[in-house]
Amino acid sequence: MNARFDLTTPAYQLRTRGVAQRIYPERSDGASVAAAVNAAMTAAGQKKHNGTRQIVVGLVPFDADAEAVFYIPEEVEFNTDYPTAALPKEERRNAFEIHGDDSPAYRKNVTEALKRIESGDLDKVVLARSVTVDFNAPIDIDAVYARLCARNGSAYVYRVDLPDSLEDAPAVLLGASPELVLSSDKGKIRSTPLAGSIPRATNALADEEVARGLLNSKKDLVEHSLVVQAVGDTFRQFADMVEVPTEPQLVQTPVIWHLGTYITGMLRENVSPITLAYALHPTPAVGGWPQEAARKAIAELEGFDRGFYAGLIGWMDDEGNGEWVLTLRCGIVSGNKATVFAGAGIVAGSDPEKEHTETRTKLQTFINALG
Repeated sequence: MNARFDLTTPAYQLRTRGVAQRIYPERSDGASVAAAVNAAMTAAGQKKHNGTRQIVVGLVPFDADAEAVFYIPEEVEFNTDYPTAALPKEERRNAFEIHGDDSPAYRKNVTEALKRIESGDLDKVVLARSVTVDFNAPIDIDAVYARLCARNGSAYVYRVDLPDSLEDAPAVLLGASPELVLSSDKGKIRSTPLAGSIPRATNALADEEVARGLLNSKKDLVEHSLVVQAVGDTFRQFADMVEVPTEPQLVQTPVIWHLGTYITGMLRENVSPITLAYALHPTPAVGGWPQEAARKAIAELEGFDRGFYAGLIGWMDDEGNGEWVLTLRCGIVSGNKATVFAGAGIVAGSDPEKEHTETRTKLQTFINALG
C-alpha cells in the first residue's frame, strides 16, 4: 500500500509515502493508543540504523471510540524551506453539480438544538452538514491540494489516502484546517481553540467592522469561553505552567473570521502527547458542551456519520514532538465525486439562517479548491 500523507503548514512541509507498519491499539482510548504507538516506534527504532527521523502519522475519527488509522511510514520527508505554493494553471472547467447547498433540514436542526439549549439540556452543540459535488470527469486531486495550499497560507493543509476498506472506491481526505488542537515541542505544548465565527466582508473597511463586531459579540464570546475553559481544564490534568489568556484574538482565513485563544503549558514527564490529544478530543469547538449531551444531540439531529470530519490528523516523532489539527474545511474525493463538510456552533442567541450561511461560507473553502 503506497499510502500518501501530506501536511503543509506555515512552518514546514511533511510528506510521507508507504506504510512500514500499521499500528492496531487494543482499545480506542488515549492511553492504549499511546502505548501501542510507543511500542511500535521503539521496535522500529531498534531496527533503524541510518539516523532518519522516526515518526508515526495518524487520523482519528470524530468519534474517538471508532477505529483510528495510525502507522509508521516507509519514507519521510521534512522540509522547512519550501517555496510558497503557486496556483495550478486553470484547465478547461469541468461541469459540476452541487447537491445540498441549500438545506432546510439544517435550519430545522438548528431550531431543535435551540429548544434543547433553552430547556437547559445543552450549553452548546456544533451541528454539521455535508454537500456532494458531482463532476463529469475525475477530480484532479493534485490540483485541489495545490489550490488549498496556495489560498490558505496560514492553515494546516493536509492530504491523506484513506484505507481502501473505508470507501467504495479509493478515496482521499483533503482540507485546510485553521485549528491546532495540540503541538508538542520538547515538552512545550500549545493549543489554539477556535470558536465564534463570522463570514468576512469583501470591502476592507466593512471587513474591519465585521471583525470588531465579532470581538464584541456577547453570543460569540460565550461560545468561545466554553471551548477555552474545557481545553484549559484538560491541559491542567496533564501539564504544568498552563497559561490561558483572558481575552481571545482574531484569527482570519480567506473567507471567515474566528475568535482564537493561544493556550500553552509544559507536558509532564512520561505523558504522551497522544494521551493528551485523545483527552482533548472532541473539544467543544467541534462537539459541544456538556460533552455527552452534545454528542447525543449530534447523533440524533445530524443524520450522517461524520467519519473523519471534525477528527484529528497529525504526526509524532520518537521524542514526542509533533502536531495534531482538526480535520476541518475538508472533503473526501473519490473519482468524480467530492463530499464536503462544514459545521457551526449553536448557542443561546444563534439564528438558524445565520448558522446556515456560516456553514455555506465554510464549505466554500473546499468547493473553491475543486476548481
